[in-house]
Amino acid sequence: MEMLKLPVGTGNFTEIRESGNYYVDKTHVIGQIVRDNGKIILFTRPRRFGKTTLQTMLEAFFDIRKSNTSLFTGLSIMNDKETVESWMNCYPVIFLSFKDVDGLNYENALSILKGIVQDLFSEYRFLLEDDIVEADASFLSRMLSGEITDLDIRRSLSVIVRLISAHYHKGVIIIVDEYDVPLAKAEANGYYSQMIDVMHSMLSILKDNPNVKKAILTGCLRISKESLFTGLNNMTVYSLTGAKYSDAFGFTENEVSRLLAYYNVSNKASDIKRWYDGYNIAGESIYAPWDMLSYINDLMSDKNALPDNYWANTSGNTIIRKFINHADINIYDDYSTLINGGYIAKIISEDLTYKDMYSNDNNIWSLMLSTGYLTLADKYRPNEEICLKLPNEEIRQLFIRAVNSWFQERMRSENLSELFNAIWNGDTKKIGSILSDYLERAISYYDYSESFYHAFVTGLFSATKYRGVSNRERGNGRSGLLIIDINNKRVAVFEFKIAKTENSIEKKLHEGILQIEDKKYASDFSRYRIFKYCVTFYKKGAYCISTSD
Repeated sequence: MEMLKLPVGTGNFTEIRESGNYYVDKTHVIGQIVRDNGKIILFTRPRRFGKTTLQTMLEAFFDIRKSNTSLFTGLSIMNDKETVESWMNCYPVIFLSFKDVDGLNYENALSILKGIVQDLFSEYRFLLEDDIVEADASFLSRMLSGEITDLDIRRSLSVIVRLISAHYHKGVIIIVDEYDVPLAKAEANGYYSQMIDVMHSMLSILKDNPNVKKAILTGCLRISKESLFTGLNNMTVYSLTGAKYSDAFGFTENEVSRLLAYYNVSNKASDIKRWYDGYNIAGESIYAPWDMLSYINDLMSDKNALPDNYWANTSGNTIIRKFINHADINIYDDYSTLINGGYIAKIISEDLTYKDMYSNDNNIWSLMLSTGYLTLADKYRPNEEICLKLPNEEIRQLFIRAVNSWFQERMRSENLSELFNAIWNGDTKKIGSILSDYLERAISYYDYSESFYHAFVTGLFSATKYRGVSNRERGNGRSGLLIIDINNKRVAVFEFKIAKTENSIEKKLHEGILQIEDKKYASDFSRYRIFKYCVTFYKKGAYCISTSD
């Protein structure tokens, strides 16, 4: 029997089911939603966490224009006869995805939004055949033609919902995927106030509207009512900190076990858990689904494939970098704690506005929790400090990458002339002092391991005007660095060592000098003036000697 394909590259439920893809059954959530007292429901989860798959599943289940029994055959919802009989393909549905609403300016973003609304109206072109008033017919025609004004965008949902409800004599189910993406893009590109004004007008349809049967929204953040949902008191929000719907997004331990067994990669369970598990939602351990599926897909073509950072490949590290740039020395300590596997205690706010999210440290910690860069290390306690940690190795590596990049850029802006004056003058005390000063301002990880110091040295010397060459190829063992000043015919040979204890610093220094001599690292520079140094690191201290010491 041929294996089901992995749903990599699509999050659409119908496509997953029709194309013979493996589907982790989340249809039990449908029954929870229809029985939920909340008329307007907002789910907040990190990106790539299955939000689109759930929303397209709901669309396929509810939409009265479709007959999708075959899509759901064999899935858990079919055991819920009451929900199937009363809700399956029984209600008109409006489905909107705002994930692509982006633009360097407001006009470009609004143009994309207009296209999305025009596509929605095209689905309901048949409403023109109804007995509707001339003003509504004119509005529909204008929307279908694409001659859409800003005011039309603002009114679009209220008009279409009213007309659809009248056509079917039923309330409309509104499904909005990634509702907050337009605001995130607007904040990043400087037109936040304009975009939130438009979105506020569009989504005001959710306030006390008898034509709305139910609305389900998803996004990364819970945007404060004051900025977007003014007066909307009937919204129920289910976030990462709540117990209800804890397994609706992402993969649980049992779901992962079945998935790995199906693809015969259970031997990779420990690697997958270390890299992609770790999200604590009401005590449930949740795996990042997109990342895990991407790795299993790699294993299908190469059984020895190593875990990769798929998160970075789809998003980058903008949030982390912005935080580091705003941070002070206390935040650097928090970063070191997180990267080294510890936890930090912070006050978290779940109501955020994009324009204010970088205004204070607590807002940024809250943002990093909501977007999946952090997770709960303990129970959530509203209005109290809660413990936060990095969820897994994938995010940890993303933090390390961001820290290293930040440090290299920071060093490029530093005036390193004092350091190089000390190098070319043989002033070992000064070299040690300057390097120690830079170490104090660096963010450490792996508890001052070799990889931390290697990144520190690379970041520091890559920012210089001199040619730097790793002399690892010169002899055996892990060697250091050559700094070559071609114009002045001089070269500095560095060997770097790490001391595990304070008492071993002196020993490591002399070992490094002997290594430079034994391995003849400077043998290719007979016509140059040669400076030979060993630098030994111990915690955030740097100690230096040369062959003349």
